[in-house]
Amino acid sequence: MWNALNCDICGREIGGQAFKIEVEGAKMLVCHSCQKLGKPYKEEPRPVPPPQRQVVRGVTYTPTPLSKRKIELPKEMDQFDLADDIPERVRKYRTKLGLSQEDLAKRVKAKLSVIQKIETGKVAPDTHLCRELEHELKVKLLVPHAETEDLPKGPAPTEVTLGDIIRIKDKTKTTEQD
Repeated sequence: MWNALNCDICGREIGGQAFKIEVEGAKMLVCHSCQKLGKPYKEEPRPVPPPQRQVVRGVTYTPTPLSKRKIELPKEMDQFDLADDIPERVRKYRTKLGLSQEDLAKRVKAKLSVIQKIETGKVAPDTHLCRELEHELKVKLLVPHAETEDLPKGPAPTEVTLGDIIRIKDKTKTTEQD
């Protein structure tokens, strides 16, 4: 069942088309018989704010709410990475010190909701907040960046990826040109 629209002026149910009018600066949705009481207007589309973009390992992307997010640290901190288990570390050491989320938020001068989101893994703390949390909880959240991290770990993938095909095509082009 659908909800019927009511005229903003007379209050009757709008049976047919609804009209957008402006009466003394007030914008209203009215019925056919009340439309002559004001002048028609068109709503200008609201500017949609661009989604927040994040940089991870030098690649800018717009995160999806369901994805696990890793936020790249500023350039001056590029020798450090965020620990993979920040939510667990923050929760563990906070409870170990007997602090509530609210107490921790006050100590690090952050909102309670930010601490809650960090502990659930929805948000990664920025550099400043990371340092504050490290100081208050006496735990390491920033770990040194491993140089060998870019090398593949484990056995070679058994599936052929798009990147593999591109590499194969590049190799065949260079051999054909020789």
